[in-house]
Amino acid sequence: MSIQTQFSLLRLQGEPLPQDLAVLLHHQEELQRRTGVCMGTAAEWAPWLDTSDLSEAERADPEIAANLRAIAEVCRHIAFVVADDEGNYFGYWRGPSSTPIADSVVVQLSNEAQFSVCGTANIAGAILTQCCYGGTFDETRQWFLRLGLTALPAYPYDLGNPQVTPSPAALHEQLFRAYLPEAG
Repeated sequence: MSIQTQFSLLRLQGEPLPQDLAVLLHHQEELQRRTGVCMGTAAEWAPWLDTSDLSEAERADPEIAANLRAIAEVCRHIAFVVADDEGNYFGYWRGPSSTPIADSVVVQLSNEAQFSVCGTANIAGAILTQCCYGGTFDETRQWFLRLGLTALPAYPYDLGNPQVTPSPAALHEQLFRAYLPEAG
């Protein structure tokens, strides 16, 4: 089985890989060296769900329990594919309607458990705008262009404002509020 097929099955429920993701998959070691971004190629990859850093008392707190449950639920609607070295995760927002990957917007779950829409056309753009600071933006953008990647932001703040309903953040807030009474 090819790495693309395996990655598609593990991360995208068998849907075709977007062009930028397919290219980056073949250059994943250099991608990690240049940007600190790694691709989630392991079958059991889901570090965003790890709560081992919380104490038993913290997990028992009704607000924390409701938040963890809401985060886990929202994450089920995201096809995460990459993570940076700061613990931020990026993927495709499939939403409750299971939007096809080709039509999904790129989203981020930050290391502070905040969801946001990246405002880029693809994962490569999200990597550029979220993970490449200072001089690394231009250098990484040029490398992406040499790899044949297109639809890239021209500068770090060259972001769109795609509207998705519900957004991951809005769904999280809705679920958090719904789970609060149950958590107590």
